[in-house]
Amino acid sequence: MFKKILIWLKGYLIIKITGISRSRFINLCVKNNLDMWNICEKEDYSEACISKNSYNKMTDYVEKTTVKISVEDKRGLPYLFYRYKKRKLFALGLILFILAIYSFSFFIWDINVDGENIYTKEQILRDLEEFDIKAGTPKKKIDCAGLERKLREKYDNIAWISCELKGTRLNISINETISPEMIKENTSPCNIIAMKSGIVTDIVLESGTRVVNKGDEVKKGDILITGAINLYNDYDELIETSYVPANGEIYAICSYDYKDIFSLDYYEKEYTGNSKKYYGLTVFYNTFMPFKPKNEYNNYDMVEEDNKLKLFDSFYLPISLKTNEVKEYEPVLKKYSNSEAEDKAYLRLNEYISNFNKKGVEILENNVKITISDTECVAEGTIITKELIGVPSELTIINQGESMEDGIY
Repeated sequence: MFKKILIWLKGYLIIKITGISRSRFINLCVKNNLDMWNICEKEDYSEACISKNSYNKMTDYVEKTTVKISVEDKRGLPYLFYRYKKRKLFALGLILFILAIYSFSFFIWDINVDGENIYTKEQILRDLEEFDIKAGTPKKKIDCAGLERKLREKYDNIAWISCELKGTRLNISINETISPEMIKENTSPCNIIAMKSGIVTDIVLESGTRVVNKGDEVKKGDILITGAINLYNDYDELIETSYVPANGEIYAICSYDYKDIFSLDYYEKEYTGNSKKYYGLTVFYNTFMPFKPKNEYNNYDMVEEDNKLKLFDSFYLPISLKTNEVKEYEPVLKKYSNSEAEDKAYLRLNEYISNFNKKGVEILENNVKITISDTECVAEGTIITKELIGVPSELTIINQGESMEDGIY
C-alpha cells in the first residue's frame, strides 16, 4: 500500500507500445530495472504502466527495438498539480490535505476491543484512559507488551490479551480462558505462570522445567513451568543455565463466586412510536450539531451511532459522523411472580455457565442456590471448574557472573 502511494506521489504514465519488437522492448526495460507494471498484451499492441523517471530513461531501448510509444494517460500528484495549476487554492488545499493525512498516521484514532464478556468494552476503554491511552494518543507512546501486562494485572479473569497497532487503530483482543494453541504461539524464552488461583490436577510438560506438582495449590502469578534450564555436575554444582520458551499445559481446579440480585418489581418500556433523529459531525473531540430538535419526551431512550471515517481498512481518521435517535416510551410497573423470577435467575445463570462451555472449560460443580423474598431474587454460590491456567510470561535472563535470589524467574 505504501509503495502504491509513493508511486502516485511521484507520478506515472500509461503507455501504448506498438511494433514487432515490443516484447523485446518490455524485456529490456524489466531487465534494466525500469519501474514497469500492469503489462497487458493486446492483439497488435501492448499496454503498461511506467513511472515518470523510468519513462525518461527508456529512450535507448526505444531506438534499439524500433517500437513506437504513445502516452495514453498521465496519473499521479505532479500531473494533478499541472492540470489544476491555475486553481492555486485547490492545489494548496490538496497539499494541506495530504500533509494532514500524513500527520494523522502518527496517532491512534480508533480503539477496537474484541472478546470481552465479563468486562464491558466501556469499562476497558475507561481503564485505558487511566493509562493515558485514548483516541489521539501518539503511537510511539504505546507499548503493546507493557499494556498487555497492565491489563492482565488489573483484570483477574483475563487469561490472554493481545494488543496490536494496525494503521491508526489499536486492536485489543481478550480471552477470558486459555487454549493450548495460545501457549504454543510463544517462540521466545519465557515462563508459564498461573493466570488464576487453583489446585493443580494435570501437568503436560513439553519444554522447560516443571516447578509445581499435581495437587499443589497455586496462586495467580506463581511460576508453573520455567524456561530456565539449569545443568549441574556430579557434585550438584550449577555449571550452566540455558533459556527456552516454556511450553506445556497445566490444568487446575478453580472456584468462581457467583452472585446475581434483581428486584421483583420492574418497569417495562412500551414504546409509543414517537421518535426524533438528528445528525452531527465530530472532528477530533468537538461535535457539531447543526440542527438539534427540542426534546419534549419525559421518558425516552437515546440511541447513538458513531461512524468513524477511514481511508483504508485500518487507517481511521479523527472524523466521525454521528446519528442520534430519541425514542419515546411509557414505563409500565410490573412484578415477577416467584416462578418467573426463578426462571429468569436460572436463565442468567445458564448464560454465565454457557460462556465457560464455549471456551472449553469443564464445569465440575454448580453450587449456586436461588432464594426469593418479597422484594428480590438472589442467586448466590460457587462454580467449580477444571481449566487450563498457565500463560506465557516474560523471563529475565541472568548472564554468567550475575546472581539470582530465588534461582527461578
